[in-house]
Amino acid sequence: MFKKRLSSVILLLGLLALLGYPAWPVLGEVVVAPHDVRVGLVQQASQIAFSVTGHYQLVDYYTSKTISEVVSGQRWEVCFSPSGLELYRDGNRIGCFTGPLVVRGKVLQVDVLSGTGKQIEREGGLHALGANGKKVVLDNLAGVSVMGAGGQMKKIAPAGGLNLVTLYQGDQARRYRGNMEFRLDDKGITVVNQLPIEEYLYGVVPAEMPAHWPGEALKAQAVAARSYVLAQMGTYASQGFDVLATQASQVYRGYDGEHPAASKAVDETRGIVVTYRDRPISAVFHSSSGGYTENSEDIWKNQVDYLRARPDPFDRNPQNKHYDWTRTYTAEQLKEQLAASGYRFSEIYDLVEKERTSTGQRVKCLAVSGLGLDGQPLTIEIGRDPLKGKADEVRRALGLKSACFTMEKIMTGNGVSGQQPAETQVVPGQGQQDNRPRLLKVTFRGSGWGHGVGMSQYGALGMASQGYSYQEILKYYYAGVQIVSNYGA
Repeated sequence: MFKKRLSSVILLLGLLALLGYPAWPVLGEVVVAPHDVRVGLVQQASQIAFSVTGHYQLVDYYTSKTISEVVSGQRWEVCFSPSGLELYRDGNRIGCFTGPLVVRGKVLQVDVLSGTGKQIEREGGLHALGANGKKVVLDNLAGVSVMGAGGQMKKIAPAGGLNLVTLYQGDQARRYRGNMEFRLDDKGITVVNQLPIEEYLYGVVPAEMPAHWPGEALKAQAVAARSYVLAQMGTYASQGFDVLATQASQVYRGYDGEHPAASKAVDETRGIVVTYRDRPISAVFHSSSGGYTENSEDIWKNQVDYLRARPDPFDRNPQNKHYDWTRTYTAEQLKEQLAASGYRFSEIYDLVEKERTSTGQRVKCLAVSGLGLDGQPLTIEIGRDPLKGKADEVRRALGLKSACFTMEKIMTGNGVSGQQPAETQVVPGQGQQDNRPRLLKVTFRGSGWGHGVGMSQYGALGMASQGYSYQEILKYYYAGVQIVSNYGA
């Protein structure tokens, strides 16, 4: 622990001047650092094990009491039981807790003596006043030096020496920055990783985009991911976290998923977000647009002004392998695929395209006809239920990479056909069918991968390869937006 009598003004200005972030503001600017993000890593687990690297404490959240120091080399287990969270250290039972239990990193404590002689204790980040009197947040003391009253320099904390928590599930082990929280839910244990947004992005960007791609594409991904998480804060508040670590939010793989090139892109865009009407946008993205992005209301439910359709010539580039794909199902295979998506038939007779998106590129509604599980005629129009989505629901239900496709059907007694007219469907009655053709096999031919809304990642690659900046990439895919610093504050 470093303690020294320092003038508070000199201390804080020295911290600000010597802070080594690439995108840190000059003296007098304001940085509004958002609170940490809480990432749901695991839900409904019956048991979870962990260990640490560095210095941690295990804390009972409700009482704020320290249960134990947690040091390297120990193996801890948290087990679900009817009475609460059973806690074990190296196989020895520590106790049972209602939780949450928090594995909290121990940070350096700095004591500052003000000009009046009053001691101010701070853990972790400090605040400095710039030349214009505005507050600047200093949220990482590693490698930072301060200037004492006599002009001497002193490092507060050495660079490196990360605190990391390793989670074990089966044969898998993954390390994470920040704190780890174990919470009871109705069916097991929920595990939440709490950490600063920028450190969270270190584990997101290379999970969502190949780290060997051009720097401007990685920067566009970093800014999009930062904007998205800010817009999604609190989405899962009832479950104790902000976002999931999966594609349901954006993929996050923790410390072991980090890559220097991606971390550099995060650092060089620190605090920069995309805004619309002065608020960070939900900057959704997908892998490949197939040549066109779409209006949000054609893919999901609601119209979003900055998620507009546009042609995307940049998406088709030499590295993009998601063009001209095919997927073939027999009628029986299609029945199984639809059942896995929640649409259950005892027999499939036909597929008929009903509606396309405004660009004409994606199937927005598809009618499936056949017999239900009760043997009665059944026709379901996939994409009509706005609660399930539109073109994206068609893609999901059929198990396809994209809803940007055409169909080639083989029917009984009718050879190969394209879009079959309505008279090929089942004749209403007591589960009976006339002699009109039935579906034997269908081949989907398409392009693209993903929902097709917002930024195409392969499109970002194409633009970056042609010399476009990350700002230009983002403004191409999100309509009417601004690129701003300081997290949009």
